[in-house]
Amino acid sequence: MDPKDYEDYQKNNVKASKSQLKEYIQIYADMAKKLKSENAIELEAVKDNIRKTYPTEIYFTLVDEAKRPVKLTLTESSREYIIPVFTDIREYAVGSAKISKLFLDKLEMKVLTPDDISKMADEDEHFQGFVINPHSQNFNMSRDGDF
Repeated sequence: MDPKDYEDYQKNNVKASKSQLKEYIQIYADMAKKLKSENAIELEAVKDNIRKTYPTEIYFTLVDEAKRPVKLTLTESSREYIIPVFTDIREYAVGSAKISKLFLDKLEMKVLTPDDISKMADEDEHFQGFVINPHSQNFNMSRDGDF
């Protein structure tokens, strides 16, 4: 979500929000489905737009009562995990309701920047990345913001 849209949401409680990244991910998914390959040269421009846009937006995640992010482990026996992030308020509302059903803790929203995500990657070797809009787009990015 654009930081200015989030400021407007906080001041005016306006539910409208925009995410250029969300739009690029949707274009990427639609094109990959039609081309039947994620390595098609036609996708390079969209991939570049995703890479350029990711650092310019803010994201939302869920934290527990200790203010730790919700962790989705990669396997039952592994300590490696990803975190769910949402591109805008609407995505957060739907996705957080679904994820909250899986956890017993009281969960709250936390705003994350790409710098916050990078800091998590530096501080925790088990952090492997994040999944964007897991209930709808389910787009994975690595701990360094690549896919």
